[in-house]
Amino acid sequence: MRTNGKDGGASSSIWLDAAIPERDTPPEHETDVVVIGAGIAGLTTAFELARRGVRLTVLDDGPIGGGETGRTSAHLASAVDEDFYDLEQKFGRAGAQIVAESHSVAIDYIEAMCRARTIDCDFRRVDGYLFQPPGHRHGDTRELERELTAAQRAGLECEMVDEAPLPFDTGPALRYARQAEFHPLKYLRGLADGVIEMGAKIHTGVRVVGIDKGMPITLELQGGRRMLARAVVDATNGAMSSFVHMHLRQAAYRTYCVAFEIPRDMIAHALYWDTADPYHYLRVAAGQDGKELLIVGGGDHRVGQGHPERQWAELEEWTREWLPAVGRVATRWSGQVIEPADGPAHIGRCPDHEHVYVISGDSGNGLTHGTIAGLIIPEMMHGKHPHWAPVYDPKRSHMHAAGALLGEALRSSAPYTDWLRPGAVKDLDAIAPGDGAVVRRGLHLVAAYRDLEGAYHLRSATCPHLRGAVHWNAAEKTWDCPCHGSRFDAYGRCLNGPSQRDLDAVEAPAQDTRPAELRARAAETPAVGVPVMPLERDR
Repeated sequence: MRTNGKDGGASSSIWLDAAIPERDTPPEHETDVVVIGAGIAGLTTAFELARRGVRLTVLDDGPIGGGETGRTSAHLASAVDEDFYDLEQKFGRAGAQIVAESHSVAIDYIEAMCRARTIDCDFRRVDGYLFQPPGHRHGDTRELERELTAAQRAGLECEMVDEAPLPFDTGPALRYARQAEFHPLKYLRGLADGVIEMGAKIHTGVRVVGIDKGMPITLELQGGRRMLARAVVDATNGAMSSFVHMHLRQAAYRTYCVAFEIPRDMIAHALYWDTADPYHYLRVAAGQDGKELLIVGGGDHRVGQGHPERQWAELEEWTREWLPAVGRVATRWSGQVIEPADGPAHIGRCPDHEHVYVISGDSGNGLTHGTIAGLIIPEMMHGKHPHWAPVYDPKRSHMHAAGALLGEALRSSAPYTDWLRPGAVKDLDAIAPGDGAVVRRGLHLVAAYRDLEGAYHLRSATCPHLRGAVHWNAAEKTWDCPCHGSRFDAYGRCLNGPSQRDLDAVEAPAQDTRPAELRARAAETPAVGVPVMPLERDR
């Protein structure tokens, strides 16, 4: 199912055309540091460790940048998704200043890296604009004024302007200076080349399925291999190194992007986002044939709990209502966002493993959060205490966000009632080719995918993490767990943690699970074999 560098579903972002060559050689038996994940968080951390002379290996079960780094809208913002007014309430003025400073430094770091290593990734400094939703009555600007004051106290260069430079009346907006945009996969290619040049190793197509405690740390790799390390960095986004603790502090969401062709210079290059909930975000990127692309994103919902097939259509409808001059849809995609209960990412020592460092909770700012991680974790490994670290500490108290914690916990628990419900369809013949559905067989739920040839591929619908029942995502052709956000491709291969394993095979005596029309045809022709998994018996 993984093609053209894609490792997160059937859709393809505009960045994935710049696929980075895979490195498939088997990893060595032992090293000092293993970084799990070859996205921006893992490769920035690896680059900074390699620059310090650390012997390290990067492992990724997919291609470099094939996960969430390749599925972003590529905003580089120090004006983060969490309101600075709220950050002040939770972390104090000093904490809000650390958030603003760290994200600003992360953008500076990316810019400096582009210059130092001559990385051609379309990096550009732009302004950012926060505005009220289109159609909103613009007389009440109290929300913007409150955020303006807090952002200025945090140290950001921010001002109120009459409107954002969009082709509709936004009303008053906040303008944030010195934000940025770039091409994330082209940037990753430069990072990966630097990691290799400094003597570190990168291995793709290698799945870590377990991290055993002790020293040295033993990493269990898929296929029965093992690897030893003194320290591990979990940069998988889904915090696969933490079985429970991290997932009580954060929740997984899907977010959606649609790229429209537009005439060059129709919309100024800038970052745009509104105050709706869920909010919309926009930016312009390079296109083809003299055109540009307008990326419009939003429609966020908990993984496995929304309606993925509707989100792209709703984004397109919203865009054509307010920006009717946009052209055809060039492509569309979705990505995974991990939302901490209190805002900032989780970067630091894993609550479950003494010598494991975790990077998770990107909260819609994964590119800058991933870069911040690459600046914090190497310092921590060398015995230093970065002054940013307490705000991002995965072990920090989250009681200042008790309401959000409780709300997300309830949303994570509610889907367990799926085990009491019938399947999405009554029998396999109701599943169309290229589609999937959960089918009940007695006490068991089976995740059934019917490929375009009509053959069925059956796996257990039980998520290996904490036994939630997966849902079919028709938009991405994946199985998504609505409890803690693990995702699997149509054939059951794990794409996103916290699960470390694939969906289990269904173990039972073989039955003829071919569609009815194939069974009838088989009665007249010799059998040639159908690639299906056996289905469990009713109990």
